Amino acid sequence: MKDKNLLGGILASIASLMGIIGHIVLFLNWYQIGMHAESAEPGCEILLKYIHPLLADFGLLAGVLFAVSAYGFFTKKTWAFFLTMVALVLALLGSWFINVPYMAASLPPVYFTLFWPYLILYFLFLKAVGKVSWSQTWLSLFTGVAYIFCWMNGVSSTSRIITHGDPIFSLVQRLHWVAMIGWAVVTVGIAVKPKNWMLVVGLIAATTELVVGIPLAAVTAQQLGRFSLFALGPIACLGLLVVLVWPNLWQKLTGATD
Repeated sequence: MKDKNLLGGILASIASLMGIIGHIVLFLNWYQIGMHAESAEPGCEILLKYIHPLLADFGLLAGVLFAVSAYGFFTKKTWAFFLTMVALVLALLGSWFINVPYMAASLPPVYFTLFWPYLILYFLFLKAVGKVSWSQTWLSLFTGVAYIFCWMNGVSSTSRIITHGDPIFSLVQRLHWVAMIGWAVVTVGIAVKPKNWMLVVGLIAATTELVVGIPLAAVTAQQLGRFSLFALGPIACLGLLVVLVWPNLWQKLTGATD
């Protein structure tokens, strides 16, 4: 336990410094460039101007949470691992999503320089520090992917409301975030202490995203004349829905208790 706490404290300290310094440096160097870039995707200028600062907030807050969790590990507090998982959920979102509008604007996806190290830290925290099983580790990662895709659909719908005003975006915008919050809870819960009520939360999140995501993906694919990135959320949620409703599979993967 002493070695795990020491390793957790060291990893959390690294994650904290990486997140705080990395987001400050990247934002100061790339915000103006991104804000004035021309994008091939409608609505991306909104994401680059307004969502970029919000994601930087997520990244900086994650750095703060990592710093506090490092203190928790070094002082052997039981809440340290939970706080680390919350920080990872924020850090992975903050370092992944903004790359999408950057690439749409033909700019380099500079935030992957934070995302990939955070992904490595995710596995190190869960396997080396938390001693979480591989089945829980992978399932938590996949629910985290769904969480990011639901966020993406919610934010992108908001930008399309501003730039296009199509009724479909106003109809589905808010429920993407309901699904996102549900997946965030499940992602942290699977890694920290799986409970059977999380299965219900996952079912609600998956079904919600399917209800609002499938029509959105169909309409936008028809408008664009090609595959729509809005389809990623429903596809991920459909796969997870199969996992959740498959008899006894949730229990087998997580070992959840009441």
